[in-house]
Amino acid sequence: MDLRSADFWRGALAKAAASCNIPAIRIMEVCGTHTHAIAKNNLRELLPESVKLISGPGCPICVSGVLFIEKIRTLLRKGVTVAMFGDLLRIPGNDGTLMGEKNLQLVYSPEDALAFAIKNPDKEVVFAAVGFAPTLSAAAALMQGCCEAKVKNFSILSDFKEITPVLTALTQSRQLSGLLLPGHVASVVGCNYFKNLHVPAVVAGFEPENILHSIKLILEAVTVSNNDFLCNNYPEAVRDNGNTFALKLIDEYFEPTVSTWRGLGDIDFSGWKLKADHAGFDAEKRFDLSQVSGRENPACRCGEVLTGAIEPQECPLFGKVCTPEKPAGACMSSSEGACAAMFQYQGGRL
Repeated sequence: MDLRSADFWRGALAKAAASCNIPAIRIMEVCGTHTHAIAKNNLRELLPESVKLISGPGCPICVSGVLFIEKIRTLLRKGVTVAMFGDLLRIPGNDGTLMGEKNLQLVYSPEDALAFAIKNPDKEVVFAAVGFAPTLSAAAALMQGCCEAKVKNFSILSDFKEITPVLTALTQSRQLSGLLLPGHVASVVGCNYFKNLHVPAVVAGFEPENILHSIKLILEAVTVSNNDFLCNNYPEAVRDNGNTFALKLIDEYFEPTVSTWRGLGDIDFSGWKLKADHAGFDAEKRFDLSQVSGRENPACRCGEVLTGAIEPQECPLFGKVCTPEKPAGACMSSSEGACAAMFQYQGGRL
């Protein structure tokens, strides 16, 4: 963003905030991609003092707890090949990360995991599945292909997340003024999916100008106390009712369930599991992982960062014993983590 544009947005946001007559306006950017775009482009520097951006639980790698890592470790030590995204490799579990564990297969997409299973019929292959609606819909398509091809050596360890129950909880507990909603998720579920959050909310794209315009729209809604305000500011990728084909596919193979979120614990209807008709592809049941346990590192405050209770540099580990080269927690480990963004682009400065 050039200096001229920066000056324009600094003035426009200051004017919008001045009309709010609220001493502290707290806006949560839910998506990890937004968090990195905001830090990379130093957008916080353009905000008036009364407006504060807070990072939220929009990094799927970060919100998956230690228990999920330990379930992966258990599978690996049973001789099962686990296909997973690379970011999971550096998330600490009970006894360190998964670095050095045998039987790991790093993939870039769910399709890669199934392709590996088909090419290696002698191996039991589990896809360690994390993510929100976009990855969930890809996994649903994967399940369709898996059933049609009658693949016998493939299953899914699901830690897919459903964001709206968590947003409802956070708007009540964190006194949020507004929400910057994730464009990637909305491209699947649709803008209307985020109705009834009871704070001004805008589905935003990822260019700096779009993010700043979305913040301005939230401030204008705060000014008139329009808590039902919901705007699609990313119409080139998001429809009101989402991708109906993808949603139908999700409904065919998955159903909501209780899920564990780092920093929030167990939340009803905030995760997804395979339906009973497809239980044969459920790694949790197939390999009896019910007795696996996980314990969070009490020194790491990643859970509080993810829920907006503290800022990254308020964690005593940040930038000292916890760095991107040697992360102590998920928010520094993941490429979408708030701590990683703060460290990489702003050296810990807000």
